[in-house]
Amino acid sequence: MRIHALASASLAIIGTTSAFIDDTRDLKWNTLDGKKTQLVGHRGEKAFMPEHSLGSYWQAALEGADFIEPDLTLTKDGHLVVNHNEWIGDLTNAKEIPELQKYRRNLTWTDDDGTFHDIKNEYFIHDMTLEDIKKVRTHQANMTFRPQIYNGYFGLLTFEEYLQTIRELTVKLGRPFGVIPELKSPKLYNTNRTYSRYFEDRAIITLNHYGWAKITKKINTAAHKDLKLAPVKPLPAGTKVGPSVWQCFDQDTAKYLSSHTDVPVVALNENTPAFFTPKGLDQVAKYAKIVSPWKDFFVTGAEAYLKSQNITWDPKEIKRLGGFIAPDQLAKEIHKRGMTISPYTFYDSHQNMLYLCQDPSIKPASRSGFCPKNKTEEFFYFFDQGMDYMFVEDIVEANVLRILYANKLENQQRKGYYAA
Repeated sequence: MRIHALASASLAIIGTTSAFIDDTRDLKWNTLDGKKTQLVGHRGEKAFMPEHSLGSYWQAALEGADFIEPDLTLTKDGHLVVNHNEWIGDLTNAKEIPELQKYRRNLTWTDDDGTFHDIKNEYFIHDMTLEDIKKVRTHQANMTFRPQIYNGYFGLLTFEEYLQTIRELTVKLGRPFGVIPELKSPKLYNTNRTYSRYFEDRAIITLNHYGWAKITKKINTAAHKDLKLAPVKPLPAGTKVGPSVWQCFDQDTAKYLSSHTDVPVVALNENTPAFFTPKGLDQVAKYAKIVSPWKDFFVTGAEAYLKSQNITWDPKEIKRLGGFIAPDQLAKEIHKRGMTISPYTFYDSHQNMLYLCQDPSIKPASRSGFCPKNKTEEFFYFFDQGMDYMFVEDIVEANVLRILYANKLENQQRKGYYAA
C-alpha cells in the first residue's frame, strides 16, 4: 500500500513537471507518407524510470511519445507478462525473495533465426506463475546517469494491464498512443504448450479483446478458454485509441501475425544477410509493412556490421540477391517497396551511440561516409534519410531534436515557396 502511494505521488510530480507541445506544422518530411517521424518510446521511458513499468509508460506518454512499446513474455500458467528479457533477476528484486530461489537456474536455447542464448543463474518467466511474478518489484538499470529513486515502486505488468494503461492515458491526456508489442522468443514460449502457435494466439486474442486488432483468419480460440480478460469499458465520446503494430525477430511468427490479423507487422532484423539485399527486401515486403534494422545498417552498412558480429554468408548467394544495399540507399530501397522504416535504438545522450565508425580499432569495409559526433547529428541524419519511426530513449531529447529539425525544414520550404 505504501509503495503504491509513493508511486502515485511520483507520477503526480512527473505530471506537473513534464511538458509536451505537439508540433502540428504542415511540413513535408522525407518519410513515406510525408509526415513527421513518429517516436517510439523504447520500453516506455527507460531513461528515467524502470523499463516497462507503470511509471515508464506514464512518463513516455507525458513526454510525447507517439508509440509506447511493450515486450511480451509468457508465464508457466499462460499469462502474458511485459518484460524485455526472458528472465527477471537483473532488473528486479527477485534475488531478495526466498520463495523464488527455487526457480534460479541456467538455460540455453536457440531462436528460429539462429540466435543462441546461454543464460546463467537466472529466474525465467516461463518457469514461474503470475502469482510468483507479482511478488517482484522493478529496478532501474545501474547507470550513474539514471535515477535510482524509483527502485521498488513498481511491479511487473501483464499485457492486459499495459493495454488498460494505454487506454487510460489516451483518455486522461487527450491524445492517442500507438501500441507496438514485440513477441519475445516464440520458439521458447511455445515449447511444452498444447500447440505450436499458443503464444501468438494468446497475444492476438488479448489485442483483439481491447479493440486494437481484428482476427482475419481462424486461430485456435478453443485452447484459450482459460484466458479471462476484464470487460472493456467504452471510451468517452470522440475518443479514439491509437494504431497498433506487431513486432518480432522471428520471421515465421511475423508472417503468422500478419496473415491472422489486420495489424501491420514490423520485421525486426540484425543478423540475416539476405535481408539487406534487393531481392531479400522483396520477400520481406510480402508480409511486413515496416522494416526495423539496427541503426548501424544505415551508417556503416550491412557488410561491415555483419562482419563485426562474426556473421558469415555465401558471396554467390548475396550476389544473386542483388548484393548488399549501400547504407545511404537502404531507406530509399525500403520505401520503394512500400514499406516504412523503424530503426533502433537511439539512446539518451549520456550513452555511447554504438556505431562501428566511432571505434578507431575497427575498419569497416563499407560506410555511408557519415559518422555522428553527437546526438543532433545522429538524429538529423536519420530524419534526412526519411525514417518513419524511431525507437528512442529520453523522449524529451528526441522531441526537442524533432522540433529543431522541423524548424530547419520550415526554413527550407519557405525559401522554396518564395523562390517559386
